[in-house]
Amino acid sequence: MTSLSVFRDVPIAQKLEGSLLKIYRQDDSSVKMFLAYKVCMTEGGHPWVSLVVRKTRLQIAEDPSLNYEYLPLAGLKSFIQASLELLFGKHSQAIVEKRVGGVHIVGESGAFQLGAQFLKIWRKNLKTVCIISCQNEQCGLIFRDMGFTVYEYSVWNSTDLCSDPSIFVEVLQHIPAGSILVIGNISDCRFTQNQWTKLMSIIKSKQIFPFFDIPCQGLSTGDLEEDSKFLQHFVSLGFEFFCSQSLSKNFGIYALSFLHTLAYGYSFYKRSLGQLRGPNTTLSGLSWRLHILTLSPARLEGSAKQSLKGVVENIMLIKEKVKEKLRLLGTPGSWNHITRQSGTHGYLGLNYQQVEFLVKKKHIYLPKTSRINFTCINSSNIDYITQSIHEAVMLTEG
Repeated sequence: MTSLSVFRDVPIAQKLEGSLLKIYRQDDSSVKMFLAYKVCMTEGGHPWVSLVVRKTRLQIAEDPSLNYEYLPLAGLKSFIQASLELLFGKHSQAIVEKRVGGVHIVGESGAFQLGAQFLKIWRKNLKTVCIISCQNEQCGLIFRDMGFTVYEYSVWNSTDLCSDPSIFVEVLQHIPAGSILVIGNISDCRFTQNQWTKLMSIIKSKQIFPFFDIPCQGLSTGDLEEDSKFLQHFVSLGFEFFCSQSLSKNFGIYALSFLHTLAYGYSFYKRSLGQLRGPNTTLSGLSWRLHILTLSPARLEGSAKQSLKGVVENIMLIKEKVKEKLRLLGTPGSWNHITRQSGTHGYLGLNYQQVEFLVKKKHIYLPKTSRINFTCINSSNIDYITQSIHEAVMLTEG
């Protein structure tokens, strides 16, 4: 007689890893390539790690006081302070007024999991999550698994081939009042002052709770401060919000994220932060030394900034080369939108049929949206990729 399992009512979890990567791994073609990796890649096709991190690792290896003890649940204050200053600025009014703080969490999506859990427990009235970004984010699955109703919106205008701030404002006008608004990577949205004013007014009047995602600060413009500047609009107007901050892409420090909370005042900030701390926020001594030394002011002012600037310049060069090669091939259409986009990821502006051609006929794997990681393109594959794009456009045009 078979006993009933205690796990019989547990639903099968949705996989965060997409089917595209699974199909790519099963492809035995010698020319296959994957253009949708999340992290910054090197010329040799490996995950990029900042030079300052490599030097820091060597320094730690020679430290006789190194141990593997875990930090207290509250974390290391100097470490969290460094991450706050990186995000909000060293002289931020919110930091001075002690109404902003954070916790460091193992795992890139850990900040969303912790934030979603907090909102589910302490703000039961917030049941709807609206995600606005340039791509479908895995945080949508995290919120769905916790029982939230999730809607996802893109700000990419497929007709004009650009990130469109008017789409952002339009979406805000129609989302339900009292929603959680997850704002992903919108660095290419160039809001006018009137649009900013309207955006803020809608969020305030609808009592929307913002949840920001800063996954690659510095990789859009090469300037750490410039890439998080839009947060100042919300800080200056006194909004409360959560912010997920990752150091994976911009420094190559993988499996680490922060969840920062900004509140109306010190007492509210302490309440929220106290509930966010837990066993999942602890790091070993080895881990925190690597991260705190990397975020030290001296390194951020010198090697780290230069390293980021070099990566951004290389990304811009790759995009220029792709655009120029398509022009020389005589590929129909304008490809200026490629170089107008900032950051590691951007849209090629291809339609569904063209993407299908690249995947099935050329073994070039990219999402249906044609949003790729441009650092996956290098000197050894750029000719094959651009020739394949040319063929995809020519065949579908015909």
